Amino acid sequence: MEEKETLTPNRVDTDTKPRKQRQSFLRTQFDGMAQGGAPLLFTMLLTFLVTILACVAVFFANLRGEEQVMVPNVKGKSLTNALLEMQEKELYPKIQLRYSDNMADAGTILEQEPEAGAIVKAYRRVSLTVSRGVAMDYIDDYRGKNIEQILPTLQAIFGGENTPVQLATPVYKKDDSLEGTILAQYPEEGTYITEKVKLQLIVSGGNKDRTTQVPTLTGMTIKQVLKQLSTSEVVFDFTSHEAYESENAGTVTGQDNEGQEITAWSRVRADFALKPKTEDDKTITGILNTEISEYPYPVQIRLEANDSEGKNSTVVTCNHPGGEISLPYEVTAGTTLILYVLDEEVYRQQID
Repeated sequence: MEEKETLTPNRVDTDTKPRKQRQSFLRTQFDGMAQGGAPLLFTMLLTFLVTILACVAVFFANLRGEEQVMVPNVKGKSLTNALLEMQEKELYPKIQLRYSDNMADAGTILEQEPEAGAIVKAYRRVSLTVSRGVAMDYIDDYRGKNIEQILPTLQAIFGGENTPVQLATPVYKKDDSLEGTILAQYPEEGTYITEKVKLQLIVSGGNKDRTTQVPTLTGMTIKQVLKQLSTSEVVFDFTSHEAYESENAGTVTGQDNEGQEITAWSRVRADFALKPKTEDDKTITGILNTEISEYPYPVQIRLEANDSEGKNSTVVTCNHPGGEISLPYEVTAGTTLILYVLDEEVYRQQID
């Protein structure tokens, strides 16, 4: 019995001491949180309020975009001016294209929805119907008309890249008719438009011989020469020889009448220095020579290349009065060169 009385106090003391230490530690932590909790709670509430205020500000800022505006009147105005007026009113245009009965309407606004004066919300879409000009099913007759009088109208009708008929640079020839009179055209009157074509007009230059300056081709590469041919009124007869060591292969080494004034569409000789052909060459240079019908005026010719993979590309497009014709080329081996006169194939040659 005495042993139990001795052991009991020792066990109680052992359990009570750690418990009191834990209670003291927890009380200390609680007191610390109680002392710093107010500032923390205040900070959390302040952050929450700031967030709410920011959301409200963004909400009302978005509401400002819904303000009402008056739709401007853009009927009859050009598309460019109409778009600027729409932008000023914070309106978005929806473009629709339509043919009209008046060729002068091309590029102008025919209709709008909503109508001018309507009150709508900002950033709304406004439908604008834009004129594509006069719908043409066939080529009109322009012969006998003066080129200067109808050229602005023709440019308005056929000036776009997506129009089915594009206006080529007029060709002038000596004629007793009044200067500027359209003598002929291609395609002819009444030709139905089934694909994209170029309208070529032959115009009287009066009864005096027209002159032109011979461009300088010496030193030019084949690509540079082909680009020059597209605008030149000189008929070049090209020849070639194997390039010497001192010459740049693939360039013009000499020509006649360089820089001189001559009668338009006169013939001028020009000579190329070309690299000797080998079996390993992947690119081949040369001169295409053939003969076509002679015409009373220069007509459009086009040389196209169809490579071994079936890809087509245009080598050059220019005007030519016909007869003997020579054109330089630089193509890959296995290409077929095809010559067109007024869009009709007249000659082809395989390049191996």
